[in-house]
Amino acid sequence: MRKLIASLLVALCALVPCSANAGQMLQAFEPDSLAHIIGTQKGNPFILVVWSLDCVYCQASLKALAQEKRKHKDLTVVTISTDAVDDPEAVALMQKRLDALGMTRHAWAFGMAPPEQLRYAIDPRWHGEKPRSYWFNARGEKTAYSGVITAEMIGRFAAR
Repeated sequence: MRKLIASLLVALCALVPCSANAGQMLQAFEPDSLAHIIGTQKGNPFILVVWSLDCVYCQASLKALAQEKRKHKDLTVVTISTDAVDDPEAVALMQKRLDALGMTRHAWAFGMAPPEQLRYAIDPRWHGEKPRSYWFNARGEKTAYSGVITAEMIGRFAAR
């Protein structure tokens, strides 16, 4: 019954904007979502950041990315939270944090598939440590990184 109610709340959120930025809501990340993300960014470099609400280091990385994004409007950041999109309280907290950082445009959260399957869909060699980021160049080649993201790292990525 709880799953049904949670699913209905998620569906309702899809119909009614859940933030001040209408149309800028969390999307459910499912096993095929990464291919969609890469396809929409084709030819453009971007950073994909995997984070969670309880990861202090993730918050530092998101803050650094938000600060650099304000300086460099063309910096594209895609966020994927490992918190569940079917938990209304978590969704509200994720949305609030991303809204405060101005990072709601390409925001995702783990969907209904098992978390292990979703982690594997992102990277079969990733074991769940966070923060985890993937730096995609314009050719679609990616570099994986585990650890806190700094302004210097972002600068090196932008220079490539």
